[in-house]
Amino acid sequence: MGGVAAAAIGLAALAPARAEPVQPDRIAYDMKVSEDPAAKACILGLAIKGDADETVDVQLVVARMKRDDAVAGPAVFGVSIAVHQAQLAARRSSAAHPLEITSAAFMSEHYTATARPRTAPFTDGSWVASTLDSGEGGELLEAAAGGKFQIAYTRRRPIAARVFEVASTPPLDVLSRFSGCIDGLQPME
Repeated sequence: MGGVAAAAIGLAALAPARAEPVQPDRIAYDMKVSEDPAAKACILGLAIKGDADETVDVQLVVARMKRDDAVAGPAVFGVSIAVHQAQLAARRSSAAHPLEITSAAFMSEHYTATARPRTAPFTDGSWVASTLDSGEGGELLEAAAGGKFQIAYTRRRPIAARVFEVASTPPLDVLSRFSGCIDGLQPME
């Protein structure tokens, strides 16, 4: 059984209702770099807006630890998924409030990751998955760059399962900056 099928079955077991993949109404991409003395991370962000009053924030991350101000050690590849409801954010404050989700996954033809809730002290409502496997990381990046993947999640209140079919590539300037950042994560020889 393929990875996508296994993840779909796993999510279906957790979901009270079956969700058919839908095309998002809007996808906004951005790219940022996070760097401190201990690590450097390249982050490709997606804000996915569907017809429901919620936004799914997805971050694809490639990071490396640093030693003596130089990148070292293996690359870590990861994905973070958080869901925010716009109405709640507008009523309470200008910041978006996360919705409680009970499952989340990134699925593509060659790579599937079932996410887990972020744990303390980083608890923020998002779910994350990561790998040190460069082959799996390459598949994650290829799916993201090619705009050929799905983001699936199940929310608690009100109960709903959603699967967004992402079929658009990041804008060339964003993809170029992301690729350049990843190139900068290569260790100096």
